[in-house]
Amino acid sequence: MKKGIFSMVFCLMALSIQAQEQGEVRIQAGGDYKLTIKDYGSHLGFEYFFVDKFSLAPTLTVWFPEIGNSFNMNVDLRYYLTEGVSQLYIMGGYNNYWINTQPGDPGLSQTRPGANFGVGAFIKATERFGFNTEFKIQSQNTRWPVFRVGAVYLLN
Repeated sequence: MKKGIFSMVFCLMALSIQAQEQGEVRIQAGGDYKLTIKDYGSHLGFEYFFVDKFSLAPTLTVWFPEIGNSFNMNVDLRYYLTEGVSQLYIMGGYNNYWINTQPGDPGLSQTRPGANFGVGAFIKATERFGFNTEFKIQSQNTRWPVFRVGAVYLLN
């Protein structure tokens, strides 16, 4: 009897744990905050696992400066260190920052490419929904530290 209950509990736990498997796709949306500049933004992106534990995560962030407008595109490579409900990862990648310091849309737009690196965690809340937190350093100009929080939906 004890072996049967143990086997059933083990099987249920094995079915409920979902690792970062090849082909998995996640959609993410949330907020970003530049810690040194104190600028807020909103991001939208997705994550695709091309092999187990490795993913590509492109995101687009729209920043809301007091004057002008700015956008940031990231293409990050993530490596997951843990599996289960709390999934920790390290990341690095390419980013491009577009900024217009003039009021409104007219004006000179500047492009600033660079690299970024950081750490993050995906926390699974339900079978298809979770939260992502991330802290990274972007190399443009002041080497911005950026803190990101987002809601994540698992497509498959």
